[in-house]
Amino acid sequence: MTRLTRALRGQVPANTTERIICDDGVFTDGWVVTDFRVFTTSIATGDDTEGLLAIDEDGCTGAFDASDSRQIGWSFFFIGANGGAVNSFIAPNHVVVRDLFVENFSGVPMNYVIDIERRTLTDDQAILALIQERSQDDL
Repeated sequence: MTRLTRALRGQVPANTTERIICDDGVFTDGWVVTDFRVFTTSIATGDDTEGLLAIDEDGCTGAFDASDSRQIGWSFFFIGANGGAVNSFIAPNHVVVRDLFVENFSGVPMNYVIDIERRTLTDDQAILALIQERSQDDL
């Protein structure tokens, strides 16, 4: 079996959320995020950035919240006087069926790189993934 992987990359302006369309119209095509990294557009000390990856726009709240099942990735990047650091976390057990949302809630533009891997789902798995994407909060 051949694994299909993709790298999604781009830039999000300061204090903005961007939508990344992953939905290919095939109900049983799912994607798993294997990596999510952010970094600033400059190398100036203090130009730190924080990025959030969500499977629903309502999951973009301007804060890291591991209790929100719509948030599936968190990453930050900072540059200090003695160097810098980048760190990221990906929530396990998620499948993206529709779209991704990248939120930059810092005051500087943010670059991002997202690695995704394709999964073929059964009809039941696809339905469960869609329910999880909405976090069962549709009114």
